[in-house]
Amino acid sequence: MKLIPTPLKAEFYEGYASQTAKENITINPGLESEEYILSVTSDSVNIESASEKGVFYARQTLKQIAMQSERLPICKIHDKPRFEYRGFMIDSARHMQEIDEIKKIIDVMSMLKFNIFHWHLTEDQGWRFESEKYPGLNTKAAVRKYSDFGTTINNKPYGRVYTKEEMKDIVSFCKDRYIDVIPEFDMPGHVSSLLHIFPELSCHGNAVEVKTHQGIYNDILCPAKDKTYEVVENILDEFCEIFPYKYFHIGGDEAPPKQWEECPECNRLKAEKGLAKWTEYQNYFMNIIIDYLSKKGKDTIVWNDAAKGSNLDKRAILQFWKEGYTKPSVEFANGGGRMILSPFKNYYMDYDYKITPFRKTLAFKPRLSGLTDEGYNNVIGVETPIWTEYIWENEKLERFLFPRVIAVAQTAWSEKEFGFDSFVDEIEYITKLISDKGVVFEDTSEWGYSKYTTALGWLRFVNEHYMPSKTETDY
Repeated sequence: MKLIPTPLKAEFYEGYASQTAKENITINPGLESEEYILSVTSDSVNIESASEKGVFYARQTLKQIAMQSERLPICKIHDKPRFEYRGFMIDSARHMQEIDEIKKIIDVMSMLKFNIFHWHLTEDQGWRFESEKYPGLNTKAAVRKYSDFGTTINNKPYGRVYTKEEMKDIVSFCKDRYIDVIPEFDMPGHVSSLLHIFPELSCHGNAVEVKTHQGIYNDILCPAKDKTYEVVENILDEFCEIFPYKYFHIGGDEAPPKQWEECPECNRLKAEKGLAKWTEYQNYFMNIIIDYLSKKGKDTIVWNDAAKGSNLDKRAILQFWKEGYTKPSVEFANGGGRMILSPFKNYYMDYDYKITPFRKTLAFKPRLSGLTDEGYNNVIGVETPIWTEYIWENEKLERFLFPRVIAVAQTAWSEKEFGFDSFVDEIEYITKLISDKGVVFEDTSEWGYSKYTTALGWLRFVNEHYMPSKTETDY
């Protein structure tokens, strides 16, 4: 049997279950919450688990077995995940997805035993979270004047928010599939849409437009202003009402300190707090937000840019994406901090298969160089993000995810490793199950690229997205 993710232990015997075999569920509190024991006999299908979540995963495995045989074979499977955190991220800020498309992706991810949906909802290019406290976020902050991403331009205004009812619908849909929804409210950078409504939260107080182009911008929140915390905390309160789970993401990436350096109040506060570097000043701000969320029962996740400052609160969970910050990220984990691995070169799904070959995603081993045994034990899981500056069609979104994301699912759940060719053979039936959901896969001719195609892929990417000629589109 070809089962993905690979179970911890699977034994198959001669014979089959009868057509009248009944399902029996046994709750065993001695097992871990996602662990299950599945045994098929001639007259019964037995699932033993500590929780309904384990039962759900056993049934996902049963679906794969049933697809490969006209009758259920007699078997015994003992299974549990490698990591507690098995995530995927969708950027809905640069380009949005309709609720039905998000649900389709979530449904398939649940089949692959992912248990975290990280939803990126705020950005320079648009605000996507409906706010009752600040209705201007729902209109002005949500809409950019036009879209100019790479060599493609759309001259129409773009954007809206997801309503609270839509977001609650996603939370409910995920709950049925044992997936926690982790929202991201990115700060102190990537906040142009917020500053469009609240320019007084920046250091300079000048007007800020919702951005129409990809990039990193100097307009960021001013940590020296009381109103910054008032507005941010009010918005966080609204987020927490919609998303009940223990994790919350506050970004922390790509926050250039240029305006802080020019701000007298920021310089005063930095000196008053005895902070040597602007990276420490950023973490001073982040730590206040981490503490606020902690009091609301949340564990805060931040991108590993925050590791540049030595004073990041150890309650934070560091999400590793940028290899340039590997050393401080490893030191953070070795020193007791928790970490999620999302390596840019392997797990970012927004690049085509010539830049991030399928085999490269499969090849990633989730132990960074320099991690001690304690540091490795502090790695709580992995996550694969897809950013959408250049992705506005559902078909492209799906093609860029599948089949590469299946390799992430394998690493997240199982320690069994495969060579590329054997893995392609192993995923035959799970790809059929996924295709039956209406998901579009990348053409198989694109699956086999090796690491030697990367340079060609980057040249094509630069040509398509950064050359001066523009092509108009309508979406």
